Amino acid sequence: MSARYGRVWQPSVYRRDWNPYYDGHWVYADVGWTWVSDYEWGAIPYHYGTWVDDPEFGWTWAPGYVWAPSWVVFRTGPDYIGWAPVSPRFSVGVSFGAPVAGPFVFVSARDFLAPRVRTCVVPQSRTRIIINNTRIVNTLAVEKHVVVNRGPDLRIIERASGRSVRAVPIDQVPRVAPGRRVTRDQLAVDRRVAQRGLRVAEPVAVSNRVSTGGPHIAREGSRHADRAAPRRAGQPGPQVAVPARSGHLTATGHDRKTPPSATDHRGNRKIGPSRHPEKDKVHP
Repeated sequence: MSARYGRVWQPSVYRRDWNPYYDGHWVYADVGWTWVSDYEWGAIPYHYGTWVDDPEFGWTWAPGYVWAPSWVVFRTGPDYIGWAPVSPRFSVGVSFGAPVAGPFVFVSARDFLAPRVRTCVVPQSRTRIIINNTRIVNTLAVEKHVVVNRGPDLRIIERASGRSVRAVPIDQVPRVAPGRRVTRDQLAVDRRVAQRGLRVAEPVAVSNRVSTGGPHIAREGSRHADRAAPRRAGQPGPQVAVPARSGHLTATGHDRKTPPSATDHRGNRKIGPSRHPEKDKVHP
């Protein structure tokens, strides 16, 4: 349970130097720049909801119900391109500016299409200088009832990489939604909802409130998901709630290495996250 963001999820691969946007690559699809994660469980956390660098826990995922090719904003310049996840409070068509929920990841423009970003990430110690020489590019929008992210100018990428880039149909891009293949119709948003603004993340109700000596967080497949996570120095242990296992990231068994599956609380495979996490079981 995050004091700032409510119930959140953190994968077992998390370490202090881990970043959710290191292990994967970019694909230019017909809905714009699409993040393809290297993780088996990446279909949901990178396309529904957003990642946040929580002051207590580090990188965690805040759940959401609207699909996007990538919930990030970009920074572009003559030599570098960077991206960072949008804030959970960000709404398409409503939010002004580009609030982000963590530090930007930068690569040289020629490496933007690298098959694994981790191999060419610019060290964080250099990013402050790069930020001063780049500008925000926020192109999250709704086109034909689907959220798109056109991101950096395709011509810049082609010129820097020396490669010709053609848009790939989203139904041919792997690991962008639960299931082997998806269609644009399955990713569409309701027109009436879109007119009011689409929020990237939604607060998740928490039940089973308990008094403890420290904050709790739901870790992937952990037997002790309600175990207190380590706090940073000087931070008090608030009264928090034990997070329930979320239906859209249900781990099988109790092995932390087992990736979550895209199922509802009855075990049925589905496209989007569950809107009723309160029906799911609490980790034993």
